[in-house]
Amino acid sequence: MKKYIGTKQIEAEPMTMGEADKNGLIAVGEKLSKEEISINGYHVKYDNNIESWLPKEEFEKAYKCADTFLDRLYIEDFELTEKYEKCSAFVDSDKFRKTIKEDYPAFLLHLQREAMGSYLGTLHNRIEYANGAKTEPDTKYGFGEAIEALKFGLAIRRSGWNGKGLFVIKQVPAHIESDIVPKMQSLPQSAKDLILKSKGFVDYTSQCLIYNENTGCADSWVPSISDVFAEDWEIVQ
Repeated sequence: MKKYIGTKQIEAEPMTMGEADKNGLIAVGEKLSKEEISINGYHVKYDNNIESWLPKEEFEKAYKCADTFLDRLYIEDFELTEKYEKCSAFVDSDKFRKTIKEDYPAFLLHLQREAMGSYLGTLHNRIEYANGAKTEPDTKYGFGEAIEALKFGLAIRRSGWNGKGLFVIKQVPAHIESDIVPKMQSLPQSAKDLILKSKGFVDYTSQCLIYNENTGCADSWVPSISDVFAEDWEIVQ
């Protein structure tokens, strides 16, 4: 036979075995003893309106509270942590490349482990913010995640940069019509004349600026190779 994993959504509330007996949720066939009356458990209502009672240990082994979004984050965090730790232990072991000899499949599993770790870190941050344990972003990111932050409209920087007060921002794409071009201070007159003779407008697309908050200077920014491989990117607020 094959293995299956099932999921079902229920409603439940704490209830002793004695209370369950009084409410007709169990059929024991004889009077409960004093010890049985005080056994803790849960009154369970399934989505087909069938109701029953489960002992506390059996219930908590099968179900986890998912009443709020924070509850659901905890469940996801718990399940993903278990998967990540198993995957990570294998990837870091001597068995990894002995078992998976081809480079590309091995790389894919390594990439899966890295993606799971990144996702797990994001879950932890969401939980900490929801709990009020974290008030400022202090997570260090790789370059790929830093680029996503730029796309999202956030400012980024590397904690390892020597120059303090520097941060990078992505300019918002903008369409500059021909009536605005003559008023632009950022272009020389010769450039304005050429633009007006051609299309007559300017489309700003994907450009990044590095800004110095100490001097107010903004320069065009292109990442260096060390920036690309760095793991110390952080979000600036």
